[in-house]
Amino acid sequence: MLSFHQVCAGYGKTLVLDRIDFSLAPHAMTAVVGRNGSGKSTLVSCVNRKLPYTGEISFSGRSLASMTPREQAKRIAILPQTLPSPAVTVEELAAFGRSPYLDFGKRLSPKDKQLVREALETVGIAGLRHKLLTELSGGERQKAYLAMMLAQDTDVLLLDEPTTYMDIQYESAFFRLLERLKTEKGITLLVILHNLSQAVRYADRIVVLDGGRVCYQGDAQSCADSGVLESVFHVKRHSVVENGRRLDFYTAGE
Repeated sequence: MLSFHQVCAGYGKTLVLDRIDFSLAPHAMTAVVGRNGSGKSTLVSCVNRKLPYTGEISFSGRSLASMTPREQAKRIAILPQTLPSPAVTVEELAAFGRSPYLDFGKRLSPKDKQLVREALETVGIAGLRHKLLTELSGGERQKAYLAMMLAQDTDVLLLDEPTTYMDIQYESAFFRLLERLKTEKGITLLVILHNLSQAVRYADRIVVLDGGRVCYQGDAQSCADSGVLESVFHVKRHSVVENGRRLDFYTAGE
C-alpha cells in the first residue's frame, strides 16, 4: 500500500514537508488535514511527480521513483485540486483513464470500453456521457473526473480537496459514493481535506499536518476525542446525535 517514509520537500530554501511518515490503511479512507501552508497539496505534488523530494514514497514496498509514470498510473489515480474543463464529453474524459494501458495511437478495446461504461454507471452519470464538461455543474464535473479515475482501474485514489466546488447536497452524496467505492470495490482512498467535520465524519483514519510535520495519525474518532484538532486549528468542537450516531462538527474558536 502507499507509504511515506521520511519525506521532505519544499520550494527553494523553504522546507514545507519535514520528515513525513505514515502509511495508508488498505480498503479505508485516510484524510489528511492541516492549516493553509501545512503541506497538504505539496504532499500531492510529490506523489504526482511535480515536485522533487527526499525520503521515500512507496507502493506495496516498491519506491515510486523506480516506476515509470505509466507503471505508477496503473496503481495510483490522482485527482488534483484544480481541474481543467477541456472541450470533451463526459464519456471521452472517462476514456482518458485508460491511457496508461494503451500504446500510442491504439484505440480502446472492448474491455476498455466496458470499464468506461462501468465507471460512468458507478458514479451515476451514465446519462450525461454525451454532454460536454463545460455544460456540467461543479458537482457533476467532479463526478466525471472520478469516473475517469475509476476507469484507470487502480487500487488507490488520491483526491485533493474534491468537494471544493460542490454545494452541501453534492458534498454528502459525493462522500457516500466514496464510501461505496471503499466497501464494495475495496478501493483505498487518500483524501486531502480542509473541512474538519467532513474528515471526522467520513474518514476511517486522519493524518494531521502542522508546520510540515505529522502531529497526529490514527482513527478518526480517536482524533476527534484527543483534542488535537482544537489545538492545531483553534476551533471548537460540537456534537449532535443523529439516528443514534454521534456527529461532530467544528466552528471557529474565540
